[in-house]
Amino acid sequence: MFAGEIKELWRYPLKGLRGESLRSAVVDFDGLAGDRLFGVFEPGSDKAVWGGSHPKLMGWEAAWPAQCGCADAVSGEPVLYEPGGAAWGADEAGLPERLAETVDAEKGVEIRKVKRDYGRMLVVFEASVRKLSEQLGRDIDAMRFRPNVIVDADLEPFAETALEPGLAIRLGEHEFTLQKPCERCVLPSWDPNGANVRDKDLHKHIITELGNHFGVYVRISEPVTIKVGDAIAA
Repeated sequence: MFAGEIKELWRYPLKGLRGESLRSAVVDFDGLAGDRLFGVFEPGSDKAVWGGSHPKLMGWEAAWPAQCGCADAVSGEPVLYEPGGAAWGADEAGLPERLAETVDAEKGVEIRKVKRDYGRMLVVFEASVRKLSEQLGRDIDAMRFRPNVIVDADLEPFAETALEPGLAIRLGEHEFTLQKPCERCVLPSWDPNGANVRDKDLHKHIITELGNHFGVYVRISEPVTIKVGDAIAA
């Protein structure tokens, strides 16, 4: 049906912030190890402070302390980096105040672990990113879609979202299951680097021309390791 290879791997320790590039990663029932384990919330509530409501969040980065690009680099608390480069431990006392100040969160913020029933991994195809850029007449950064995996495969642009759920997809030596296309929220329309600039034409195009889908979710039950350069096939 198609074949190709993994070009990039990404994880986002803190939802809403930019993430870190990896060379390899462990994936299991909970998703990609260390991915989206923490969230930003209004103090004392379950109301999320996220990139769609506070786009300046994406000016911050989050990474696990051992930034070696290794699959086993998830331990302790993540480190957050301000737009200017200053580093904060996720449990530092002054971090919530500083983060709220820089992202215009007037009610303040708190960082805590998120609850999830199971994990899933978002795969984006380079051919679709290239075609989307062509359709809009400008380069579209794949990071707008916050993928875990970017692949280059011999599949027609956007065809991945029409694949049948339940399809077996091999990443490296491991068989994943296609769960469903990714239904997009407003987030891809905001600058992925925290510039607080919105591309409304992109948002409209995704809704009207692509059925509001971009990328696909896959999952696996047992722990496996995938790497940049691994083959992908279905």
